Amino acid sequence: MATNAEIEMIWIKAWDELYEIVNDRREVPCQLPDSSVVSVEECKGWLQNSVYEGYLVSVETGWVGHKYGIIVKRWRESI
Repeated sequence: MATNAEIEMIWIKAWDELYEIVNDRREVPCQLPDSSVVSVEECKGWLQNSVYEGYLVSVETGWVGHKYGIIVKRWRESI
């Protein structure tokens, strides 16, 4: 089982990747695995909650509708 510090490092890394994509852009859409589209702030919360629920997460660039955005994924593995 991962320690709290290890868990925090996972979501902090995901947030760093998110910020690299967002950079100085405004209103970057984030698509969750269920295809819902949320704000960057909601996406940050989703990433953090997912990691605390035992998921690994990834953040990548992609098209969300007709806009350049963020695609996030999550899956379970032992961490």
